[in-house]
Amino acid sequence: MDTELQTIIDNAIAQEELSHDFYQRMAELVSHAETKETFQYLAKEELGHKAFLQSCFTADGCKLVSHPKNVHLAEHLKAPEFTGDLAPKEALVIAMKREEGSYKFYQGLAALQPPGEIRDFLEKMARVELGHKEKVEYLYNNAAFPEAWHE
Repeated sequence: MDTELQTIIDNAIAQEELSHDFYQRMAELVSHAETKETFQYLAKEELGHKAFLQSCFTADGCKLVSHPKNVHLAEHLKAPEFTGDLAPKEALVIAMKREEGSYKFYQGLAALQPPGEIRDFLEKMARVELGHKEKVEYLYNNAAFPEAWHE
């Protein structure tokens, strides 16, 4: 593996660790039990993303099995201001916006690269982040309605 690509993967792993830490901190700061659980779930997901990236260093490499779709829900929502009593629905919007940013980040980096292994990897990472965004959008659409949460 090219050392430049290895550095990019190492940086991507560090980003997943930062995302895990971000969601853990958010979980510690909120008072609403379901919101805390939502952030803890998202933190755990980031560890799975890290494991995926670490698999890039194995003989089998990191393989994508899904083809996420961009439904552009996050692009139509505004992230709420963070407060200690954030509702689960608001927590999911924050997560959606974070994943949208990661998706656009990798897309932008890939566009700057010439065709080859590094560009292919960055495009794969953009799809991975789009998959994360898709999952959070699904949770928002199917679970984050005010009548479903207890105050």
